[in-house]
Amino acid sequence: MKELSETYAMYFNKKYELTGHVFQGRYGAELIEDRSYLLDTSRYIHMNPVTADLVMYPLEYPWSSYRYYASQSVCSFLDTSFILEQFQNSKSLYRDYVESRITPVVEQ
Repeated sequence: MKELSETYAMYFNKKYELTGHVFQGRYGAELIEDRSYLLDTSRYIHMNPVTADLVMYPLEYPWSSYRYYASQSVCSFLDTSFILEQFQNSKSLYRDYVESRITPVVEQ
């Protein structure tokens, strides 16, 4: 990450005739050590477009890998097996898990 950040900073500063840091603060990462945190993180990532009010359901967001976890879509370079193994390799169980946090919109 350091090399990527430095390279981008040099490019950005040269392009916009600036100097100094482009990104402030250290890159943060957190180790996922248990199953429940792994699954919560996966759900959090797939629900981000819904939380941000970009879409009503995660399958509607076109730039997400969620469709490969929750539908019959297949991607040659994405390995969904580790997460899906936690749900007996059932895409529908994973979809139920992720979408259980969606509150239905009730029109009045």
